[in-house]
Amino acid sequence: MSLQIWIDGLFAGSVFAIIALSMTIVYQPTRIMNFAQGEGFVLGAALGYQMLGVWKWPLLQSVVVLILAAILMGFIMERMVMLPVQLSGSKFAWIIATLAAAMIFQSAFNIKYVNVTFSYFDIIEKDISIFGAKLSIQKLLVILLMLVIYIVNDQFLKRTLWGRSIRAIAHNPDTSTILGIPTRPVIKMGFITGTVVIAIVGFLATPVIIVAPAAGLFFTIQGFTAAIIGGVGSPKGAVIGGLIIGILDSVVRSWLGGTWGLFSTFFALAVILILKPNGLFGKRVEGR
Repeated sequence: MSLQIWIDGLFAGSVFAIIALSMTIVYQPTRIMNFAQGEGFVLGAALGYQMLGVWKWPLLQSVVVLILAAILMGFIMERMVMLPVQLSGSKFAWIIATLAAAMIFQSAFNIKYVNVTFSYFDIIEKDISIFGAKLSIQKLLVILLMLVIYIVNDQFLKRTLWGRSIRAIAHNPDTSTILGIPTRPVIKMGFITGTVVIAIVGFLATPVIIVAPAAGLFFTIQGFTAAIIGGVGSPKGAVIGGLIIGILDSVVRSWLGGTWGLFSTFFALAVILILKPNGLFGKRVEGR
């Protein structure tokens, strides 16, 4: 089997792992799997296309605007999701709220970009040769970004007061409120951080992969699948789950074709849920 297949799978798996990590960042203080998370990826792709591909802006200026736009999107998304959840009192309201947010953002992208597929030049146009296989610097950036996000998030949760607050809220939100932990700012920061993270990977990955304005749900499903396989709420599980479906899809796709690659990831999901209902690294938790 060609090494190139494994490299492509590692890249795709890193993308899915970052999406799953961003969903985990939101899930930890809220116990909500945000089905609108993939729209942040499309935001990064759209802004990269617009600023670098169309307007030819400098990279640094584009990155600053991207981060500011992602912060705004995260703030809006938090209100669109958490307000209905708080007002309804139903522990299932988040499903409708996140899907509604996804459809609203997707409609906005479709209105702005009609019949457009986002693509633009690689930020760093250079390849590395590994035993005859090619790894572009662009793909390497995404793989390294995945590792950096995982390590920073892990250390943040363990070593900072804010991180301990997130873990406390995840364990028991009512007790955390009684103890004076600011739950609302923590939840808001979770949405914003998750959106910034996924927008950056959309910005970096789009020169390599094809992204359409309506592709947000696809990336959400892939990130959700990775999170379920690894264990909902587990950052390590998000990374392992993303790498599993990325590499598995690449390998099976090379053997049997594209449709079988997608099927294999959902088959793996079914098998893991049968054997380990909480995922590879997940713990039993009560949703709210």
